[in-house]
Amino acid sequence: MNPTLLALLLSLPLMAAPLDPVSVWEGAPPAETLTLKPGADPRGTVKDGRRTDVFAPEMIPWPAARPGAPLVIVCPGGGYGILAEEHEGVAVAQRLNALGSAAVVLKYRVPRRSPDKPWVVPVMDARRALEIARARAKEWNADPTKVGILGFSAGGNLAARVAYAPAEAGAPRPDFAVMVYPAYLFEQDKPDSVLRKGPEGVVPSAGTGKPVPAFFAHSADDKYPSEGSAALAAHLKSLGGSVEVHVWAKGGHGWGASDRCEAAQRWTDLLGVWMKETGFLAR
Repeated sequence: MNPTLLALLLSLPLMAAPLDPVSVWEGAPPAETLTLKPGADPRGTVKDGRRTDVFAPEMIPWPAARPGAPLVIVCPGGGYGILAEEHEGVAVAQRLNALGSAAVVLKYRVPRRSPDKPWVVPVMDARRALEIARARAKEWNADPTKVGILGFSAGGNLAARVAYAPAEAGAPRPDFAVMVYPAYLFEQDKPDSVLRKGPEGVVPSAGTGKPVPAFFAHSADDKYPSEGSAALAAHLKSLGGSVEVHVWAKGGHGWGASDRCEAAQRWTDLLGVWMKETGFLAR
């Protein structure tokens, strides 16, 4: 294991502890199309570290050790069908705490409410979570002007949509975005495909101003092509945005915050450096 990462993880019991969950919505969430089974927990069911059947989305805050820290909303992946909330949620929040950042793990609604546009309801949940995070940032030792969003796979697609996709005027946007092996950026999951554009795409609308800074991490042998990350990064740069992209030769998909491969071990260290260089994290 990377020595720096090992030292950070060894210090976690002294500094990282989550607070009680925060409801994303007061009352019934909007645009709900599924019906909760009688007697089922609306917060979902968990098996092998994966959560599904979420009808009442929640945020789990992990405050920073010191005031004025950035705050990162963490969106686990799972194909918009489940939430891989351990290695793409809890473990990520712990690493962010170790870097000096606050974190919020978002348990957005799954499974898919729409087979063709599965991101619609999760985007609603994430935007509302962003509003709550800014309003309560100081409670969690965070700066409300330094609130980012980070996602894996489908959660990376969600992060990209919240940060950049066309939206109604006044829709909340994060101050920065982190996309780790994001899925569904391309029209097809092939290296020679093109970015999804238009109202249902991930590409910013013309005239929306400079996009927020972006950080990408991907593996070249991922089934969701790393070319998608590169293409979105290039487009954001063409609009005047600041981007950083890391692609490892090996690793596949779904490594999260783990020891599975070099990418899984190193990406948070690189993210910490980037957050310092961009001014979101104190040096």
